[in-house]
Amino acid sequence: MPKLNEPTKREFALRMLNILASSNDVVKAAGVDAVVKTAMLRTLVDAAFTAEDAQIRITADCRNATELSRTTADEAYAAASGVLDIIAGTVGRNHALSRRLRKLRKELSRNPLKTTTADGSMTDTKIA
Repeated sequence: MPKLNEPTKREFALRMLNILASSNDVVKAAGVDAVVKTAMLRTLVDAAFTAEDAQIRITADCRNATELSRTTADEAYAAASGVLDIIAGTVGRNHALSRRLRKLRKELSRNPLKTTTADGSMTDTKIA
């Protein structure tokens, strides 16, 4: 039996259903209950195409969610960078808070799954 992919299997089942429906009298004369087989195939073909439609919608939803996640992360990063610039500009570049904030990007590039707590210690970031 040839190895068929998912779309080809659905198409095969649909074509079988169409052929069976148009050849009902021949199949019945041969002793096969074509009505039962046609009904069974119709149910399975409908389910297969419905599942494919759902998969396409979900794939699009995932792409949209990924794009939204990237966009909002970029916006949050830009806003945080702007706040850093404001703080450094107001308290001075050499102030301890300014130095700590400027080090943040470097720390995150080394330990992206670590979070600095309010007391300055590092903890693991939980990813949901």
